[in-house]
Amino acid sequence: MDNHIFDTIKEKGAALRLRLSNNWQDFSERMHHKHRLVIMDTDTLKENFSAELTGVNIFTYVSLSVIVMIVLTILLVAFTPLHHLVPGYIKPDQREEIVRSAQVIDSLETLIDHHERMIAIIQDVVSGKPLTAEQVQQVEEVSDQAVVYRHSKADSLLRLDVEARKKNEQERKKSEKERKKK
Repeated sequence: MDNHIFDTIKEKGAALRLRLSNNWQDFSERMHHKHRLVIMDTDTLKENFSAELTGVNIFTYVSLSVIVMIVLTILLVAFTPLHHLVPGYIKPDQREEIVRSAQVIDSLETLIDHHERMIAIIQDVVSGKPLTAEQVQQVEEVSDQAVVYRHSKADSLLRLDVEARKKNEQERKKSEKERKKK
């Protein structure tokens, strides 16, 4: 009985292969069958253009046309200002600004987290709760950190101005003392 099932499967498989090969042969014949494309003037019936085409020729022409259109579109977008309209495109200066902003945001988030922990410690101290070892360590880390002072341009100019005034004042006092001695 098992052999009978296998025999029927083999017969159906052979029939299917035969049908598929016949379909492929039909398709192949249709693709190589020649057709004539004629463009004529309707008033004079004069033939303006004539070409013999097969299915393979049409497929080739359409494929090449699509490829040329894709290449032209890519070139148009890549070498004209149209690439700014592509979603996700970022100018190099914008990219640098984004990176700087991300760094600033990261440092601000760290600073806010640090301040929130310090506020919680201060609240615990004010409420009379004893500090945990972790909180004591955080306070010591803050006190150990070096304070960094940054001078702005305006601050530097002000310092120079104050120093110049002091120097002028000292010279004026010195000259007055010399006049008094004379």
